[in-house]
Amino acid sequence: MTHQVRLGEAIDIIRGVSFDKSDAQLYSEPGYLPILRAGNIQDRLIVDEDLIWVPSARVTSTQRMQIGDIAIAVSSGSSALVGKTAILQEAWEGSVGAFCAILRARNGVSQRYLAQWFRGPAFNAWREKKTRGANIQNLQISELAALEFALPPLDEQERLANVMEKQVAAARIAGLACEQQASLAARINSAELSQQFHGSAPISANPILPAAPNAWKWYALKNLARLESGHTPSRRRPEWWGGDVPWLALPDIRKLHGKYAYETAENTNDAGLTNSSARLLPVGTVCLSRTASVGFTTILGKPMATSQDFCNWICNPEKLDPEFLMFAFMASHEAIRELGSGAVHKTIYMPTIQTFHICAPEIDEQRRIARTLHDRLAAAETLTARLKARLADIERLPQRLLAAAFA
Repeated sequence: MTHQVRLGEAIDIIRGVSFDKSDAQLYSEPGYLPILRAGNIQDRLIVDEDLIWVPSARVTSTQRMQIGDIAIAVSSGSSALVGKTAILQEAWEGSVGAFCAILRARNGVSQRYLAQWFRGPAFNAWREKKTRGANIQNLQISELAALEFALPPLDEQERLANVMEKQVAAARIAGLACEQQASLAARINSAELSQQFHGSAPISANPILPAAPNAWKWYALKNLARLESGHTPSRRRPEWWGGDVPWLALPDIRKLHGKYAYETAENTNDAGLTNSSARLLPVGTVCLSRTASVGFTTILGKPMATSQDFCNWICNPEKLDPEFLMFAFMASHEAIRELGSGAVHKTIYMPTIQTFHICAPEIDEQRRIARTLHDRLAAAETLTARLKARLADIERLPQRLLAAAFA
């Protein structure tokens, strides 16, 4: 019959090893034992890296871990680590540090059942509630010992442990498969761009240009589109901010890469434009980030201004399709990034940008390629989003399975 017991009645809680820093070292040596830190306690025990070694005399026989022991982190600078547990599944000669503890099941209690219970939602909710501290987050051993949980007969514990281990393992395998599918989906964009642009970067600042594919030609980009720079209205004039003019800046660009821009994190206004070098750019302007996040690109879906971190291209509609130019920048992303210079933040300077050449076919073929890429990249994005949502569901599945098992 299942009954409620306190953890302190079902397990021995063994505090980790305390030692002087002068006794410890970061390498193995005869007469020393490895000690786990809080960071070594993940879904499994990481016993082969980031260890501390202390003299064997510092570790009592009780503190030496045994197969089936559960290690728990009770103190850490990271609240995400506090309360993490993992079971020792094979023989290992070592112990845990003072910021950890060993949970050892008594007679009539299955270590495997305990290991699953500590991973379940009831314990996770309790540890989130009980973890406290400013710089160092802590769980109190006395409160852990007083925590109650449901303990069925030993044969039922083992049965539940078997079921949960198989279900959680199956969920983990499904998650890995989904991650692999998402990784493959993420490569679709690169493959599609490479195919449409004949496997080469269509944007170049090199004075010596490679051979162009059949029916394609190299053009100086400034002969097909007008180059505009951006600007930032003075931050000392708050009345120039918060208006109705979208202002594209670096914090916006990564999420807009390869898409149309309709909204930005910040807006300026007519006064901000009038009193600065920023100007309102038309719909269809292709913007390329040239500092810090170098090589990301978007098309303006509505009139807006940009910061000086962008070079902006207003295409001649009879010679260059804006979407084709955006996709050309995307296909040349790595080559463009290599043009950046600077120790901390890479920047492509305007004289380099003015030398940009583009390899392109006639305008009708540009438009066909742009439509093809638009549709295929949109389909790839939809697939990636579905896989991410599926992966999120799979990652939540173990907690749902554990919640049902311990209900």
